[in-house]
Amino acid sequence: MQNSKIQDLISVVEHLFWWVPGEEMAFLSDDAIIEAVRSNGNEKMVKRLLDIFGIEKVAETFNRQISGRRINCRPRTVNYFRKYFERHAQRYSNSKTGYKFLPP
Repeated sequence: MQNSKIQDLISVVEHLFWWVPGEEMAFLSDDAIIEAVRSNGNEKMVKRLLDIFGIEKVAETFNRQISGRRINCRPRTVNYFRKYFERHAQRYSNSKTGYKFLPP
């Protein structure tokens, strides 16, 4: 079960989870919420996401989700958030092997 801020966010973005029955919305994982808002949300939704979860957690989740074989995100979205997190997330850096989230 999530805290009230996350529940408030879910109520705003519930249309992004059209396939999830209403009674199961409270059990969405943080990763699912972050991915849906980051990939399909508007500016206000993304700002609220960053305010609730923090830029470091969203950057870490983003890096984990794009480092697999299958990326469930448009190339333009991946490019935008790579550049955004490289500039704004303190522990996110560029290396020769690609973008890595650096541990604390």
